[in-house]
Amino acid sequence: MLRSFDYTAPAVPRSSPTMTAANLAAKARALGITVEVFTIGDLFPKPAESEIQGWVKRLREAAAASPKEPRFQLRPTMRERAYSETGGLPSLREQIALSFVADTGQPVTAADVRCGNGGKGALTGAFAYLAGVKTPTILMAAPGWPTNYDMFPAGARIVEIDTNGRGLMTPEELAAALMHVPEPSVILINAPSNPTGANYSATEREALLTVVRDKTARTLVAFDDPYGKLVFDQEPYDIARVLQRGAVEKSLFAAGRIAVFRTASKEYGMAGSRVGWVVTKNAELLTSLQNYNESKGGGVSSGSQLEVQAALMFGDDFITHTVATLKKKRALVMEGIAQLRYARMAPPQATIYAWIDFAGLRGKFVPLGAIPTEAARVSSDVLSDAERKAGGFTIATPEDLMRYLVFVAGFCPVAGTPFYAPGSPAAKADWHVRMSFCNDEAELKRGLAALANAEATLR
Repeated sequence: MLRSFDYTAPAVPRSSPTMTAANLAAKARALGITVEVFTIGDLFPKPAESEIQGWVKRLREAAAASPKEPRFQLRPTMRERAYSETGGLPSLREQIALSFVADTGQPVTAADVRCGNGGKGALTGAFAYLAGVKTPTILMAAPGWPTNYDMFPAGARIVEIDTNGRGLMTPEELAAALMHVPEPSVILINAPSNPTGANYSATEREALLTVVRDKTARTLVAFDDPYGKLVFDQEPYDIARVLQRGAVEKSLFAAGRIAVFRTASKEYGMAGSRVGWVVTKNAELLTSLQNYNESKGGGVSSGSQLEVQAALMFGDDFITHTVATLKKKRALVMEGIAQLRYARMAPPQATIYAWIDFAGLRGKFVPLGAIPTEAARVSSDVLSDAERKAGGFTIATPEDLMRYLVFVAGFCPVAGTPFYAPGSPAAKADWHVRMSFCNDEAELKRGLAALANAEATLR
């Protein structure tokens, strides 16, 4: 049975759930509680500055050797701090196109590329054109990245498809959704999924797009893919193969019915560079992002774009090493969660997140003595007067779960509820949290031990 929820894109964006969780951790620390924080959506460890500059040095040397090649027509040194072209540096767009062809097997040129201010800026600008469409409809899976609900023009109809915690629609779910919402303006697919870490196999991806081909005539499919090659379920890991695409996807892409959004923030650990881009044959999206940059979004630092171009050319060894490191950390988290009585998780297939189900804690009583400090035991942020008199609190809601994790266990993830549309029935019933496993191994071990210690205090 299709489980869906209609939501209207707001005029004012919501606050970040990551910041909300961080604020909760700050309150706990102010009460003397030691808290391990696992909220960050940023890649660690990052490439050393010397490594990035080494890539840039190699780029300059290659440009000096082949100055007529379009991707090597770099700006003169005296213009490096000047405004960038609003669609992105021509040399970067050339390199993005070459990298996209190599990664996916789909032929594109620099004319099919536009850059934006980070992944969010690229998505927001590319879909700004929907403001001129009468009641645009966007189909998306839930749980999903919270910004998904805020980046479309105010008034857009967003139809959230509940995927029972996976975060990716199956072909069957998509077919049922298209019976409910025929010919939507956009199908937004965040694969690999933030927050769940789920990913499509090559066969699943082709099956999903076969439904699009057979059931729609104009609908655009937008793949929001900031995690790219950070995948864990392909053995042996071959960085040249992980993003290769099938025949159905290639045909839809060539017809201008697929747009792929990428960024250097995750794969290369360059979130502060704020460089994102879209690759598509859809002229309307390309023009929309170009106009958005010129009127609202602004350009991106020329120096940052040069560094990203160098990363695309010479950073694959960093990604391969990062995947190996993340696999070890993922295994550490999976082992720690498996030892808990009241938690479970599916192995993340990609990204930097674990999506942990704490539904087993529902109904458990947290005694007053489990709260680590006296300051916390008397704080109204932790207990109501009635709960204090009762000698503790019962974990009855997902909000209670976060209270327990942060103020009792000293373990701060991001709550699962914001990964659904506000008011979504699925949100109220979701007992997951999103944990980043980019932290140092010592921090991961301390956090997992804290969960086990807190669990032992429950009644």
